[in-house]
Amino acid sequence: MLKFIGLLLLFFVLVSAVSIVGVYRYLSPVQEAVKIASPSSVRALSTGEIIGLQGKHGAHTWLGIPYAQPPVGDLRWKAPLKALPWEGRQEMLGYGEQCPQLRVVAGIDDDRTYVGDEDCLRLNVWAPTYHKDEVPTADKALPVMFWIHGGGNTVGSGGSDLVQIYDGAMMATEQKVIVVSVNYRLGPMGWFFHEALRETSDTAADASGNYGTLDLISALGWVQENIAAFGGNPSNVTIYGESAGGFNVLSLMASPLARGLFHKAIVQSGGLNIFTRKQSQVPWKNQGGNPVMTSQEMTANWLVRSGRAPGKTSAMLMQSDLDSQALSNWLRSLPLQDIFDIFDASFAGMIEMPLLIGDGYVLPEMTAVEIFSDPALYANVPVILGTNRDEVALFLAFLPQYVGSVNGFPATIKNPAAYSRDVKYGSQFWRVRGVDEIAQAISQDQPESVFSYRFDADDWRNLGFIDFQELFGAAHAVELFFVFGYFPDPMKILFPDSTFDDVSQLSHSMMSYWAQFARTGNPGAGGNDQESQWLPWMTDAPGNFLVLDTDLDGGIHMEREMLTKDGVRAAFLAEDFGSPDEKCQSYRTVLANAGFDEVEYGSFDCK
Repeated sequence: MLKFIGLLLLFFVLVSAVSIVGVYRYLSPVQEAVKIASPSSVRALSTGEIIGLQGKHGAHTWLGIPYAQPPVGDLRWKAPLKALPWEGRQEMLGYGEQCPQLRVVAGIDDDRTYVGDEDCLRLNVWAPTYHKDEVPTADKALPVMFWIHGGGNTVGSGGSDLVQIYDGAMMATEQKVIVVSVNYRLGPMGWFFHEALRETSDTAADASGNYGTLDLISALGWVQENIAAFGGNPSNVTIYGESAGGFNVLSLMASPLARGLFHKAIVQSGGLNIFTRKQSQVPWKNQGGNPVMTSQEMTANWLVRSGRAPGKTSAMLMQSDLDSQALSNWLRSLPLQDIFDIFDASFAGMIEMPLLIGDGYVLPEMTAVEIFSDPALYANVPVILGTNRDEVALFLAFLPQYVGSVNGFPATIKNPAAYSRDVKYGSQFWRVRGVDEIAQAISQDQPESVFSYRFDADDWRNLGFIDFQELFGAAHAVELFFVFGYFPDPMKILFPDSTFDDVSQLSHSMMSYWAQFARTGNPGAGGNDQESQWLPWMTDAPGNFLVLDTDLDGGIHMEREMLTKDGVRAAFLAEDFGSPDEKCQSYRTVLANAGFDEVEYGSFDCK
């Protein structure tokens, strides 16, 4: 029984965090339903004719549509090119391959081979069912919601047959919107800023190193060109994403290349950390002393593993001596397995490396506050910014200083008071950077179109030997199930039967708010005008946010609070600690798991 619960817990955590197909296959066999093309789903795109299927909840569904050419061979580490046209009618009945990444479940399968394929630049579309001759047009065209998945920008996908947390069918049919999800290049394939590539690039985009960001911009361009064929309004596109997807939403707001391609933005548990050009190239270590894998480090490791250099030091030096064109050609010829062999994954298969690079063309080399304090530097669109109350619980639950484990699965919180304290402050640090600082900056220019939320729902089952509510609470990524209305049977086991109606109601309320914001730029009282009124961040005074919770525990309501990094830091350091060592360790752990470092948020003398 314990092993089953452990696997169930792992399913919940990893699927919530990154939505990777590798997890689900270890839990139970999945019988894939036969997919039959629906004649009424025929659509004509700029590249050719496609046919989809009748998906869940009666939605029309098109899966695995190519929006760009495969970035293989000479196109590796270059800006994406438009997809080539095809002859005849193409069936779009299955999700495309996920982009190359490390496996998620290293503890179950120690084989560190990569999964995925470079031919992965595909997207998925869900729409209410319309016959091809009855697709809404002009002022009846539907809002478009463009979803960007999370996973630390090094793992994840826009959806798969085995893990369907991002299935947009319910949102599309219930709220009458068009939902799009997208794959984009990840990790070393998506963000790689090497001198040899820049010296041999023909365009600033090719030289930028921000290939994953450029993929998203390319997919938004595809939406502008093709979404009307599905009944969507290209003049009303909302980008939304969670975790790394939230970071990417803000990066698109900051990129001059994405201007005009979207009109609203929703950031779930995000933030924005743009790495400098120096950080992206020159080797450095994080606050824990662990090496961050920069482009020079990666290339040095590849040179050593290929036998072209006797050691890492010589491999670092020889890069500047090699002919740039020859080195670029060699890098583009590396097998994917060789590329991923050099990485040791951290949590859930994610890689520690520079992502979102301030190259000066795709993204500015500036901080988030600098960017969003100047309306000339970002897309001035309505925005929702939110976090979950217990964000960092997802990560602290797997740290041995906090939680004892059985067979690798969290089982016992060692010091509940210390755990609760560090989850609280780590999550507040996350909110400072991901919500309050950015909301305050943007609100100076557009006070009526910035909205904020905190997701508090934590109605988990207490199994006696482990209390899911105490362990995870409203942890990072839990809101995904609510936003998409997706509660698979293993997930439902984690809720007491008596709470699930309330959980389901909160999910429908959140979908109503999200869709109303996509329609109008103001979530208001939801699409049905029956929800609690969601007020802007700057109503009367800054700090207004909507609490999203079930009726069992406070319900949906407005609160006001504005957090600052100095205020959160001072409150945390004023807490009671068992010893100076515990204080020092907790502070560093809290910052690290909230995505910060001591240089940014201040340190103190750790003896």
